[in-house]
Amino acid sequence: MMRTGWKVLALVGLSAVTTSCKGLNTATLTQALDKVNTFSVEAQRCEKMHADPGVQEEYALGGALAINFVRRGDGLLLSGPDDALHRYVNVVGKNLAAQSARPTLEWTFGVLRDTSQFNAMSAPGGYVFVTRKLLQGLENEGELAGVLAHEIAHVTLKHAIRQYGEAKVKTCTLVTLGESALPPSAVRLLSAGRDGDGSLDLDKDSGLLGYLSEKTIELIDKGNAKEQELEADRVAVELMLSAGYTPDDYLALLAKTTDGGGAFANHPGKDERRDNILAHVQALKQPDGAFRGLATEGLRSPPLSPAFAAVRGGSSARGVAKDGK
Repeated sequence: MMRTGWKVLALVGLSAVTTSCKGLNTATLTQALDKVNTFSVEAQRCEKMHADPGVQEEYALGGALAINFVRRGDGLLLSGPDDALHRYVNVVGKNLAAQSARPTLEWTFGVLRDTSQFNAMSAPGGYVFVTRKLLQGLENEGELAGVLAHEIAHVTLKHAIRQYGEAKVKTCTLVTLGESALPPSAVRLLSAGRDGDGSLDLDKDSGLLGYLSEKTIELIDKGNAKEQELEADRVAVELMLSAGYTPDDYLALLAKTTDGGGAFANHPGKDERRDNILAHVQALKQPDGAFRGLATEGLRSPPLSPAFAAVRGGSSARGVAKDGK
C-alpha cells in the first residue's frame, strides 16, 4: 500500500536525523524499524475484515443503508392506497425470497416516492427498494418479479457485503497507521475487530456505523462489477422459475430500458444481459426440454394487482387487473 510506503520512508528519515556525528544511532534505527514492523503486522490483520460479517452486523449495516436509500428516494409510499401497493410488493418479493438461498432473512420490500429515477436497489439484511418511476413502467407482475428477483440475488450473492468489506479494510488500515479522524470509541471498536475475527458490533457505535455506511454507499454508487450483474441476472431467472414466473417478462422489461441509464447505468448492455439470460435458461433445461427440478407447465405472466392503480393514476391503467380478477 502506498500510504504504508510513505510511513516507512518517514520513519527511516526520522532515524537519519537522529544519527550522531560519530555514526549511525543504531538504537534509534532499531526502534524505528520495530515500529514499522508493528504497523505492517497490524495492517495485515485488517485483511481479515474482508470476511463475511455475522447476521447482526449485516442487519445493522443494511438498516443504515436502507435509511440512506429512503432519504434519497424522497421517502416511502405507505399511506392510503399506497399501503395496499406496499403490501402487494412485499407479497411478491417475499414469495421470491422464499425460493432464494437465504430464505430466513427478514426480507423487507419498499416503494420509494422517487418519480425521476427508473431504479431499484438492495442492501444487506434483505432490504429491497423500487422507485415509483420504475413501477410506472411495468406491464405485469412478471416484470415486477424480475426486478425484485434481481435485487434479491444481489443480497444472496452478498455483493454489497464485498463492498462493505473493502470499506472496513481501508478504514482499519488508516486507523492502524494513525491517519484516521475517527473518534476514540470507533478506533477501539475497529482495533478490537482487527485483533479479533474481523467482525464489528456496529450497534455499539453509531458514529462508526454511519462512517462505514457512507463509505459503502460510495462504492455502491460506482456500480457492481459487470460479472456481478450478469450473475445476479442468472440467479434472478432461477428465482422466477421457482416461483412460477416466465423469464420472458424479465426480458421484456430489459428490452424497454436504455443502456447506460437509470437503474442500469453501471450494468452490462441490455443485449449482453439478454444473451446471458437466454443462455442460462437453455443451460437449465434437461435434454427433454424440462427445467431441472422445475416444471415448465404453469409458468405464468399474471396481471398486476389493482393496488398498482396507486402509481398509475387510475384503475384503467394498462396491466392492472380489475378488483376480483
